[in-house]
Amino acid sequence: MKLDGVFVESDDENAALSSAHGNRRLEALGSYNTLDFVVRLRPDLHKILEAQGGKVSMRECESWDAAQAFSTYLHETIHWWQHVGTSAGLMLSFLQPAHAHMNRKRLDEILATHGPIKPLVGLAQKLSDANQQNGALNVVLNNWHDLDFFRQLAINPRGSVQSIASHPYFESVGHSYRMAIGAASWLISATLDPRYEALPHPRDWEAEMAALRERKAEGFFYGSPIEIPPIGMLEIFEGQARFSQIQYLYGASGGHLSWDTFRNRGMLSGVYTRAFETFLDFVEEEWPATTDDPIVGLFLLICDVALSPSEGLFLPMTDPSALIWSTDPGWRFIMLCRFAKEEGSAFRRSIRNYSAEEYWKVSQRLSDLMLSPSPRQLGEAVSQYADTLPAWIALMEEDRTFEYCEGNLPIRVLLGRFTRLQRDKLKAPQFFCWPGMCLTSFRQALDAKSVIALFSEHEALFLDRADRDVYPRLVPGRDEKTLQRLLDDFYTWVSMYEMTRQWLVEDGPFDYDYGWLTSKFSSTEIKDWADRAFKFGTGVHPDAFSVLR
Repeated sequence: MKLDGVFVESDDENAALSSAHGNRRLEALGSYNTLDFVVRLRPDLHKILEAQGGKVSMRECESWDAAQAFSTYLHETIHWWQHVGTSAGLMLSFLQPAHAHMNRKRLDEILATHGPIKPLVGLAQKLSDANQQNGALNVVLNNWHDLDFFRQLAINPRGSVQSIASHPYFESVGHSYRMAIGAASWLISATLDPRYEALPHPRDWEAEMAALRERKAEGFFYGSPIEIPPIGMLEIFEGQARFSQIQYLYGASGGHLSWDTFRNRGMLSGVYTRAFETFLDFVEEEWPATTDDPIVGLFLLICDVALSPSEGLFLPMTDPSALIWSTDPGWRFIMLCRFAKEEGSAFRRSIRNYSAEEYWKVSQRLSDLMLSPSPRQLGEAVSQYADTLPAWIALMEEDRTFEYCEGNLPIRVLLGRFTRLQRDKLKAPQFFCWPGMCLTSFRQALDAKSVIALFSEHEALFLDRADRDVYPRLVPGRDEKTLQRLLDDFYTWVSMYEMTRQWLVEDGPFDYDYGWLTSKFSSTEIKDWADRAFKFGTGVHPDAFSVLR
């Protein structure tokens, strides 16, 4: 199975950049994968946490081993928040489902014309060699590549730009980003606002995008020079998670741990510090003296705002010519750093109490300077939709009970969790921006009762255990059978998305490596389960496919 979008908590930078789709041999402390939505911990860490009775007292850990184990769990939980609770992460999480949903009719056309053939990239090459074309096939593969170019450029721009620039399917950065916004918007609309009665419609700025292409605006036409930011979402994700984890450990120790302690443990190197070091360079600051320094608080706030684009998704697109800079988290991060430098030293030291008031004041000022809607405006827009649109109101009841309608189930689950987090962020933004400070009693950034309730509400839905299988998280007040049914239904859809991806671009026969999900069924049972899901979604059994290459 092809694996990418993995965020691993490890002392080894190469591990963080690896593709370990629930790899049972993985020695990292923990991981979160964009494609399987599972928070994982190493078995020994599970055992430490389970020895606490299945629950860790986040503010007063009696065991330092438990505090360290919980810090890894916090690190991976933050990756869940990044993917499910931020608008940029939601776009990433939607990419795999988008291929199956938005291409459904055209895939049916391809089946009707050519029959079940795998992979479609091979079929396209065969037709090209024979000087033939298929319009539906071209659209499906263009859509797939456009969204994948967005994924690569957003996550790891430095590592992907050369291969993308020379790829025959690549048109421009602006086009790929427009397609990614359009795909996410379409999934949200199809699920909750099919007539675009409230949400902004991508067609509203289609003409302006065409004009940018016609006048050859940089970044918007075929052959345009490609400018990339020095960091991408990978560095922002890992920096935000690692420095929040460090702040938690610092607070849990009563403020007794130094930077050297974390360096000696291998926690401050490579991908985990690259965003912070880039931030320090742009704001022209030295490495701060302590982990709770206002400069660290500002860095984490900039990560938060960088991951919160909203134009084209939940708010109208005001300036399509700024699409790349307003959407790409790496560019947003750089612009926010530049504005923080221009605002002066006193502004950069505004985060002293790690309070909601400080969060709103600084995030609003930086957003205004960037000419971008602020996190508050994003949260208020999402909350208004959830309070007024009947379909969204119904979704939030599903999210409350974890009993979701079958149609577009993973989209409903992700949107429900996203909306819940955005609502709660309006009430306590400091918790989601500075969780490490809130989860200990060292600075009292938020009262203990609120912290425990917020963390419990927003833990990942799906976790592994010491046996490495995936289980639903047991949620107080929710029926265990309901949670197990949610897991079963969710991963039935995920398997269909993965099989669809293989159909489009993966050489060879279908791969049924679902060992990352469960070890409790035979390979025959797993194949039958995945085959039934794929046939339900496409109308064709995988065994009926001819393999071109």
